Amino acid sequence: MSGGASSQYFIQSVTEQESSDDAYFSCTSVEEGIPPDGCPNAEMTNGVCKCCPPDDAEYSQDASQVSCVNGASQDRIKRRSCTRQNSSIPGEKYLCQKDSKGHVSRYDVRNFQFSSSDCYRSESPFSQEAMEDDEGKLSNKNNKCSSSDPDVSYQPTCVVNSWGHFSQCVKNRYKYRRSDYSSESDEEHGIPQWPNKPDIVQPQKSHLPSCDLNSLTSVLKPKEVSKNDVIKNIASRTKDGIKPTVFKEKLATILRWFNEFNDIQKNTLINRLLKDCDLPQNHLLSVRVSSQLHKGCPPNCQDIITWLPATIATRIMSYLDPVSLCRAAQVCWVWRYITEDPSLWRKFCCQQKWRLSKAAEHKQVISHMTGGSIMWKKVFAERFRLRNNWLSGRCTVRTFEGHSQGISCVQFDDTRIVSGSSDKTIKVWNIRTNAQWSVQTLVGHSGTVRCLHLEGKRLVSGSTDKSIKVWDLSTQESWSSIACKVTMIGHTDTVRCLQVDDDKVVSGSYDKTLKVWDIKSGECRITLRGHQAAVLCVHFNDTKLVSGSCDKTIKVWNYEGACLRTLMGHQDAVTCLQFDSTRIVSGSLDCTLKFWDIHNGSCVNTIDWKDAEGHTGVVRCLQADSWRLVSAADDKTIKVWNLETGERLVTLRNHTDGVTCMQFNDFIIVSGSYDKTVKLWDFSCC
Repeated sequence: MSGGASSQYFIQSVTEQESSDDAYFSCTSVEEGIPPDGCPNAEMTNGVCKCCPPDDAEYSQDASQVSCVNGASQDRIKRRSCTRQNSSIPGEKYLCQKDSKGHVSRYDVRNFQFSSSDCYRSESPFSQEAMEDDEGKLSNKNNKCSSSDPDVSYQPTCVVNSWGHFSQCVKNRYKYRRSDYSSESDEEHGIPQWPNKPDIVQPQKSHLPSCDLNSLTSVLKPKEVSKNDVIKNIASRTKDGIKPTVFKEKLATILRWFNEFNDIQKNTLINRLLKDCDLPQNHLLSVRVSSQLHKGCPPNCQDIITWLPATIATRIMSYLDPVSLCRAAQVCWVWRYITEDPSLWRKFCCQQKWRLSKAAEHKQVISHMTGGSIMWKKVFAERFRLRNNWLSGRCTVRTFEGHSQGISCVQFDDTRIVSGSSDKTIKVWNIRTNAQWSVQTLVGHSGTVRCLHLEGKRLVSGSTDKSIKVWDLSTQESWSSIACKVTMIGHTDTVRCLQVDDDKVVSGSYDKTLKVWDIKSGECRITLRGHQAAVLCVHFNDTKLVSGSCDKTIKVWNYEGACLRTLMGHQDAVTCLQFDSTRIVSGSLDCTLKFWDIHNGSCVNTIDWKDAEGHTGVVRCLQADSWRLVSAADDKTIKVWNLETGERLVTLRNHTDGVTCMQFNDFIIVSGSYDKTVKLWDFSCC
């Protein structure tokens, strides 16, 4: 079907009625040398209808192809209202299209070329390569819509302004464009251009039939196309929709059904339709429905917290966790005001998870009191940060050096650290600085200082010289009265462990006994015997004492000297222990930690290096509080555990030798090692 073909085939179709303007469209069969119906002259000269002016011949590449339709000139057809004709080109349903201004563009039926001027606002047709580019790229300014055959060319219609908001390229990618829903018209501002490409416009999806690139390829190869193939191709297309008359009937049926539905059924139908909608449909819905979505709603109806009463809003916020509450405070100033309510943060501070020791809580609350009121949010923020630092191991480490031999025991309070060493001395360090001039040295023991206990201004020490000494650490800015007040003699071997309260001292010794001493007079009140080897650790409360020994057992005593229970399970000497109202936690030379039921003496859990990432060396010391357990061992590490589950939370490494002693509170850990140093791990500074 080239420009020089002897005849052209067009499809005779029945009259169709379009739903938009009720216009009727018809098509006319034209063959070479046969006058069209209705032509007044009804004769041809050299293949040219005499009723057609000679100037109209410019629409054809060959004079033999010039024809008229219904006796009218080509120019008149171009100017009058659109008479749509079915096209023989696959991908195009009609021979002419009408834009929003009423201008008509049509095909030249003899060479498949448009009589209108512009092709998508381009002076030259699209190239076949550009049309086949499935990435939507434009090769150059003068893209053409034609085949390699110079006699056959194709050019799409002029711009249609009734397209949707989105243009769909291949592979279901959409691009946004201005449409009829915009308040600005094309007549006022001209046709919108693509950025940086003023002369090239991407093909877009229209409600009118679009050019099928795959079908067009076959059209541009005339030797491979027959009339039957074209008819079959057009009949098989479904993406162009259905006929307008059929559409009207089906639409009326759908609307009638919809009006018969109840609200639930209507909602179900709409919900199902939304699943099948694409971007153009979703955008149309948003434009049409947005003004009706919140009709009759109170101001800021989407923010329920803002217009609820303050008490109810606060109650709702109280169900949030701390992190969510902080995020809610960032929404707007109203939410921030509600989340600043002190009662919300006081509730968090009272939860067991965020509690500190009584002394630490009292000190913290006093420091955050302003104008007689407590800044509970700041109090909680400090506790939250502190706990997270513990869980992640974030801390600063300070090192105190001064002993000439390994550290065997440490104690500390708010202002000082006290350490005992194998060099037979006790050193008192200023916790705020590690300067040498601030260190005080206590000399009095004739052997290694094996154990210490600091209680207020009173310091009690035990040594391999078999004695226990009580020191007064009272100091002022201008003077110091540190001196040994009491010396207790009674053990026949090294004093290995001790604990102190306001009126008594309980000690354990290598002589296999425990002794209870009067702290003021230094007299022995009672001696507890029962262990078969050296006593290495002791802990007591108001009603009972618990001790661990080299005989691999743990014994529970009362203050009358009776052994209430003996716990067996460790494979080596018990080096450290602590208990509360429900459990006993112990460490041993067998490198394990064990949890015991204090009421029946059963072992409920064991932490070892194989199954629980435990210590790989001798466990030298441990301490527990309400939620964590901290242990230190000869493997040079300090480990923090979840007291309830036994899960390892963090491992701290900084010592260069085994850790022999350790003590902690809510903010810091103080440890001593064979490496002759004392280290302070501060979790409150990060």
